[in-house]
Amino acid sequence: MPKSKCGATRRPAADMAKRKCGAARRPAALSLPARGKTDRANARVFLVHLRRPDLDDPNERRDDPFYEFGSFGCTGCHSTNLFHPRQARELEGARLAFVQGGPRGSRLVFLTPPITVRTWPDRCEARWTPAAMPFRYTHAPILALNGRHGNFPLVERFACDTDCPTVQSGLASRFRSQTHPLSPDLANEVIAVYERLRAAAPDAAIARTYDEALPYPPPCPDRNREATYQRIIRELECGGE
Repeated sequence: MPKSKCGATRRPAADMAKRKCGAARRPAALSLPARGKTDRANARVFLVHLRRPDLDDPNERRDDPFYEFGSFGCTGCHSTNLFHPRQARELEGARLAFVQGGPRGSRLVFLTPPITVRTWPDRCEARWTPAAMPFRYTHAPILALNGRHGNFPLVERFACDTDCPTVQSGLASRFRSQTHPLSPDLANEVIAVYERLRAAAPDAAIARTYDEALPYPPPCPDRNREATYQRIIRELECGGE
């Protein structure tokens, strides 16, 4: 059987419910999202893990994603795996689920609409419309949180089906460098739950600035995001000069 990054043997789906990951066992019968909507039937969803701010770097800003402009990848994030130019065709038309880890678990801060892909020599850039701000980290739906259940039971069970000690480490080992979309069942759950919670979210749950989607502020938050984004794109257009 194939192994996950922390040495996990992937078990058949029928055995997934046997693992607890430090949380109470779920009932065998799960209430899952309905599958009726045509826009979800063939949806491809990629989980994109966003790193936490480096508090030891005084210049750390954590620019990408540029939610305000419907863009991700122009800084070179994930350019060696998911956003390598060879992935452009696979990414076109897919949706990106941005996962932010932190002390309150791994949370789904934003799910893009279907994306278009611009290919640069050493990276891909995802673009989407309409642009929108993400959830605040503290208000975002929970994908994995040690010691309690989150909002996505199928994703949680998949993350638990590893030899990692916690559900959060299991999720990271499954998806950190993943270059393939979620299975249809997982993608359907991610879309249905996110869209339901986003539609019901009060204004206070949505980030006003990009750094509110982070688990804690970076040392040097960017307060001129438009200028930063335009500068990066100009540099890419000029071949990085």
